[in-house]
Amino acid sequence: MGNKIIWMTGLSGAGKTTIAMAASKRYGCEVLDGDTIRDFFQNRDFSKEGRERHLLGVAKMARMISKHTSVICSFITPYEGTREKILEILPEDSVMVHVSTSLEVCEERDVKGLYAKARSGEIQNFTGISDPFEHPACAHMVMESSGEDGHGVDDMVDMLSPFFEKPKAVLLPGRWQPLHVGHEWLIQRELDQGKKVVVGIRDTPVSDSDPFSTDVRKRMIEHRYAGEDVEAWVMPDIEAISYGRKVGYEVREADDIPPEIFAVSATGVRGGNKANVSERVMEFMIEEGIWDGE
Repeated sequence: MGNKIIWMTGLSGAGKTTIAMAASKRYGCEVLDGDTIRDFFQNRDFSKEGRERHLLGVAKMARMISKHTSVICSFITPYEGTREKILEILPEDSVMVHVSTSLEVCEERDVKGLYAKARSGEIQNFTGISDPFEHPACAHMVMESSGEDGHGVDDMVDMLSPFFEKPKAVLLPGRWQPLHVGHEWLIQRELDQGKKVVVGIRDTPVSDSDPFSTDVRKRMIEHRYAGEDVEAWVMPDIEAISYGRKVGYEVREADDIPPEIFAVSATGVRGGNKANVSERVMEFMIEEGIWDGE
């Protein structure tokens, strides 16, 4: 499970940004709302079409940011058709949350007096007064934020916790000089058990016996496992693994490696034995000019 995007929809004053900011502090995610995007998106077109263009642009921005961290988006998003288009832009595991509060409660909370201005006609196209707020049928979760049930902001932040839980990973350290079918067997063994795999690449210097740079090895693994739950990390070159009580994890050695896989040697691969390199790794090496493809 990677970084999440949570999109909060609801009336002005429903509590979307308050919840989002509290969640950001607890879970360490980025928040996009009217204030944080103002320097990037200047929207003065409050027609239905103008609002949709604006929000779809924000959705694209959220998708980019989510490559690096989880994101909570806090926008009224009044139209169901726009919400559905937003979900098409966002990654499949994104979550639409309806922060549900009655119009009466939102007007009572109206610190800026926006609802009063909308009712007097001073503000046009104001959601809930002169513009509709369509029921969010596509919402994956509803938060009742009126306060009438005794639930506060912390309770609603608690409701988001399952989306920020990160699965534990299996670390496979090594030189990966280069990635070969033996390595792939070890990685696939963990993936088949539903594990996230972190490939720890020892930052060893380039030499005659170790010809591939750390950067090349990292990109090789990323190319081979693009779209899979495998992450490549560069780690210091280590001489030993020292541990104490193994609290919260275990140290294990694969004892069921098939003989034909156990016999695969990175030295042999570096010496030109291309039979022990998978098609996708070979593709990477040819693209990088490491091997000539013959």
